[in-house]
Amino acid sequence: MLTRGSRRLGIAAILALTAINAEASAETLTLAGRTVSLEPPAGYCALDPARPNEAELIAFNEKMQQPRNHVLMQLADCDELADFRTGKRNNFIRYGQYFTPMSDGTVKVLAGYTRASFLAEGAKELPKLDSAALVDEVAAKLREGASGAVAGAKFLGVLSEDDAGLYLGIAVGNISVGNQTVSAGAMGIVGLTLVNQISVSLGLYRANVGPEAVPDMLMRVRQTLGSIVRVNADNEARESPRYLWHGFDLEAIARQALIGGLIGAAIGLAGWAWTRFRKNRAGT
Repeated sequence: MLTRGSRRLGIAAILALTAINAEASAETLTLAGRTVSLEPPAGYCALDPARPNEAELIAFNEKMQQPRNHVLMQLADCDELADFRTGKRNNFIRYGQYFTPMSDGTVKVLAGYTRASFLAEGAKELPKLDSAALVDEVAAKLREGASGAVAGAKFLGVLSEDDAGLYLGIAVGNISVGNQTVSAGAMGIVGLTLVNQISVSLGLYRANVGPEAVPDMLMRVRQTLGSIVRVNADNEARESPRYLWHGFDLEAIARQALIGGLIGAAIGLAGWAWTRFRKNRAGT
């Protein structure tokens, strides 16, 4: 038989679970006049900018992504986020974000290009990228934006590709922000796609792991991109005919999207270090 106290606890737990589940649902955005619907991967929920602690982390990642990317949705493992909100934990081990590349401070419609041609060009461009220069750019952003450092970053190239997206990997050995150093190892997977002619990337990151974490993260990113491609089919059918060919350089666009995706992966992993730094700072 339930007591009054246990009933209250049960109701509170249900309300908390309902709130988390609500935040795990799809969100519809307008980007460069296009409708784009995004949904968190299974088991992940969106951070809430109305909550001060979460707003601080969202703002940090947006700052670090600029000027290449605009962050569309910050993600954390739903169970970890629930514990974070009740004070049971101070950082996230499983973390992610959606972001889109920017040019001249704005998101661009890539009119005239199919998803297939965009991804094919991206796969062709990746081997041409100077990964050492990208690591240097990430290191510079951490130094300037967060008094941090990155070491042991390695881009793993294209791990997989399908009709929905192109999937890139990154491994990081050591990231520090402020006085907090992370040396246990971290992995990230970024999926790159074109949704309603808007370039969208989904990055999932995990701390304190090695290559053994890649298959699960890769599966989640692939499943999620496949789902958002299906979810946005009606948006594409309704809106695409309104736009004509704009004469963009697809090679340059794909290259910029790949650079943004790879840098986004490294910065996303830095976000984990930032939560650890916040934890230590709060305790001082």
